[in-house]
Amino acid sequence: MLSWLGDMKAYSSRIRFSLLAVLAVASAGISSHCFAQNAAAPTVEAIPAINGKTDITVQELHPKVFTTPFPINAKSERKDRLEYRAPEQMTAADRELAETNQAEIARRASLQGFDLGSGGEGKGEGSWGYEQAVCPVFPQHLILEYSRINGNGDVTLFSAVIPRGDGHVRVIPVRRRSYSLWTPAPSNALTINDFNHMVQEGQEGLSPDWLTLGLCYAALAGGHVRAALIPQSAAEEVYPLFVPAKLTISQKSGAEILFVDVTPHSKAMNWNLDFDSKGHLLKVKHSVAAELLKKPVPGAPVDVAASGHS
Repeated sequence: MLSWLGDMKAYSSRIRFSLLAVLAVASAGISSHCFAQNAAAPTVEAIPAINGKTDITVQELHPKVFTTPFPINAKSERKDRLEYRAPEQMTAADRELAETNQAEIARRASLQGFDLGSGGEGKGEGSWGYEQAVCPVFPQHLILEYSRINGNGDVTLFSAVIPRGDGHVRVIPVRRRSYSLWTPAPSNALTINDFNHMVQEGQEGLSPDWLTLGLCYAALAGGHVRAALIPQSAAEEVYPLFVPAKLTISQKSGAEILFVDVTPHSKAMNWNLDFDSKGHLLKVKHSVAAELLKKPVPGAPVDVAASGHS
């Protein structure tokens, strides 16, 4: 007796095998064809005609060219603060320049309402003193900070800029009895104007060392600023955290310098300096800084004592 079911199974197996063989050959042909097309560089002839037209116009696109006051790859010295020197720590040349211009500083200071005469402006007030803010990005200028402290929370302060060559002495009011005279010095148009003139008087123009440049502006506005930076090791990391100093290049060809003043025993403050494409300082924003993290993460391997901060 013939087995009809067995014959059908054998026949189905032969058909299935034949189909697989055909698909394998076809697949190999397609793969080799695709590989050959991918390996060859595309040519104009390989592009099919569109709507019966074979003429092809190729336009080379160039990125938009814009100028910026700071090169995109500009690097800043990793210094979170400036050096300040008392008169006895200054170089002989700087000390002589400061002493030579004392009369002119006193005259210009009096026009701003500051009396550098002995005994201060009133009975019982402290005497004046000054220190140098060492600003390497302004080698052609000597920056001095004059201050008088009458007690806790009672500070009078102004900055004086002495050119080492041509130019005149500048006096920048900061605070009187711990209060701003007019618009706060950091955002005052007079401070910005004096800063821009100092850049113009420099021999090399605007320095690419953007962070030091920002710290020097803060010195003109009367602050011993300490900028928040990215820590180099876990031992340096402390809480609370703040946004580290950064440079932002604008699509409109300008630039913004941002750093946070984290001077101990004082409120953290943001410094935002906006420049145009030619390196002109346009405006400065000085505001209270928000903490990124107020409390340490439980179990975080951070040794605050080892960081050296109190």
